[in-house]
Amino acid sequence: MWRGDEPPLSIQGVYQYIDRTIKQYKSRLGKIEKSFFGGVDSIQYLLHIEEIFKSRMRIRRIKAQTPKIGGLQELNLFVRSCSEAQRPGGVRETGFAKDLKMFISSFEKCVSLLSEILHDTRDLYTTLRTFCQNYQSLEGEFDLRWARVMDLELKGTLNAIGDLLTGSGVGVNPKLFSADNFSLEVAETCDTKRFPILRLFPDLFQKFHFVFYLVARWRANDQMYLEDVRVKLTKAKRMQRLTQEEYDALDTEHASILGGIVEKRIRVKCRELKETIKLLSIEATKLTNTHKKTMTDLATTERELQERKSTLSSNEDVDSSSRGRIDPLGVRHDIEVLTRRLNSLRKSVKHLEKDLGSKAGERNALEEAYEGMRKSLSRSNQLAYERSELAKDIAVINEKVRELETIFYKKTDKHNLARGYESMVGTWEGEF
Repeated sequence: MWRGDEPPLSIQGVYQYIDRTIKQYKSRLGKIEKSFFGGVDSIQYLLHIEEIFKSRMRIRRIKAQTPKIGGLQELNLFVRSCSEAQRPGGVRETGFAKDLKMFISSFEKCVSLLSEILHDTRDLYTTLRTFCQNYQSLEGEFDLRWARVMDLELKGTLNAIGDLLTGSGVGVNPKLFSADNFSLEVAETCDTKRFPILRLFPDLFQKFHFVFYLVARWRANDQMYLEDVRVKLTKAKRMQRLTQEEYDALDTEHASILGGIVEKRIRVKCRELKETIKLLSIEATKLTNTHKKTMTDLATTERELQERKSTLSSNEDVDSSSRGRIDPLGVRHDIEVLTRRLNSLRKSVKHLEKDLGSKAGERNALEEAYEGMRKSLSRSNQLAYERSELAKDIAVINEKVRELETIFYKKTDKHNLARGYESMVGTWEGEF
């Protein structure tokens, strides 16, 4: 358990120390309040003191010397004036004198005790500023306006308390009084314009309670801020891990598809395949045209052969006596020539069809290989792009993780806490 007299081992120890200290200071302040008001209702007690100040007999005798009572010097002057002008009075006046003497004693005692609490509270404020310091991220994602507002309010209130305690001797500055809550209630109930001293301690008590409230709230907010940093850091690290895993998976897939040198070779091969396919397409087109022309010639030859055979058959029917004689029209010769030509064309058609099938198969195989290579290259390019984008994301996430780690460890690392403690000890005396 950290007691504030040595470097803390954890930020949780600091939080616990601040909580315990606030509780102790509140207890001390409560005892001072109870002692000052004498265990009676605070407003009634102040009205009673005001009644003493306004005692007709005393006020009538010292009216010229004491227009108002704003500090211990004026209070003592008031008491001396009362003593000098005092004449034998009743039990009531005797009680007033006793109560006034007790008020002065309580006044002096409370100033001393509150000065001690102020000194200790300033040390606590330094502890708070040292260990409950908040750091903004580059993206400005933390709302830290509350820290600036609380720091100003704490510093201003502590300074006002110090000024009121300092002025309690020669006379307080009414402008330093709070304009709300108990202090305002006292101002509205008692004649604090003529007797500002009546408002001094109620205002001081209120200010101290406000300081303790701000310290406790700052401490609680700092713990929530630290938890927010921790949660964001956990999420960032998870995102870092998932993004890196995604990048590694893409990298592995890309490596399995293509290597750097292989990719260049495949790109060259793709260009070669594309050119070869183009040439095969040209050859196939030529073969197709030749095949069409050959098929036309084949059809023409078949038709001519059929015509010659019909002519020959007609001649044999008309003149059977011509049998055995030489064909005067050369029909048989034409038929033999056309038959040989037809057979030759049929062979050419078979060869052409075979060549066309071979070229088509070769082109299909090349096109299939080309398409496979093209898809591999396309996937490779896609993977390269995705890897590049993920690399950018990883760089941003890594920077985010480093930033949050820096903030988190600034507040939790025991070496940083030790350095903060050393710095704090050096400023305890010179902070205000």
